[in-house]
Amino acid sequence: MSRQGEVFEIDGDVALKARAKSAARNGAAPSPMTLAESHTVASQSRRGGSGRAAGAASLSLWIWGSGQWLNGDRDLAGLLFAWQLQIAAIHYLVVSLWGSIRRMAHVFFVTEWELLLYAAALDFWLIFLLLFNVSQAYRSAERGGGRFGGLRNAWLSGLTSLLVPGWGQILNGQLRKGLFFLLAFVTQIWLLGFYLMTPLYRVVSELDPNQALLRNVIQVGKVVLGGTAILWLLSVYDAVLVARYTRNRAR
Repeated sequence: MSRQGEVFEIDGDVALKARAKSAARNGAAPSPMTLAESHTVASQSRRGGSGRAAGAASLSLWIWGSGQWLNGDRDLAGLLFAWQLQIAAIHYLVVSLWGSIRRMAHVFFVTEWELLLYAAALDFWLIFLLLFNVSQAYRSAERGGGRFGGLRNAWLSGLTSLLVPGWGQILNGQLRKGLFFLLAFVTQIWLLGFYLMTPLYRVVSELDPNQALLRNVIQVGKVVLGGTAILWLLSVYDAVLVARYTRNRAR
């Protein structure tokens, strides 16, 4: 008696090889694939890479190198993870020992304002290291498992973009758009941390007792934060819209 509710997965490559062997045994030349068959195999190839690309990029978004580990790039995974630990440790030490660092900088005639600018410039480049980490994991998974066509799940894409703008776009198979929204979001987080966790207000007030420079700094921060907030909402809307469109088109 046959069992109902069972799902069988057919590998296109295996089916083609079996057809070729059967034709060889019968002494006939293997027949070429029809257009429908080639479309089916191509669709299976795209779906085969979907889970790997989405999972690798999502893992590397939170734990650097974890997506590379999933893809089998163990050396790069260890390097990226070590960098993440070192970056976190350095940030903690800088915040904790800022007073000592400032006094040491004065010995070399470096003002606190210059020290803040140097730290901000170096820190900002870490954002691009994060983007490289996510992008490399995504592309490496595609090279190993096929092109990613998106998960086509509107709820999942919208929820992930609500948590981290750009994440939903990555799950939709739109890496470049996802990296753009992710850049805006991480820049916002970096700017908030720079404003709240550094003596920026005090240093700017000391440079300009009239507070004009401080007002300009606050105004720039408001504009940047407002713009990234709008991009955040746009990221959620775009993720849901694209996921619905691709799902309806696939039917």
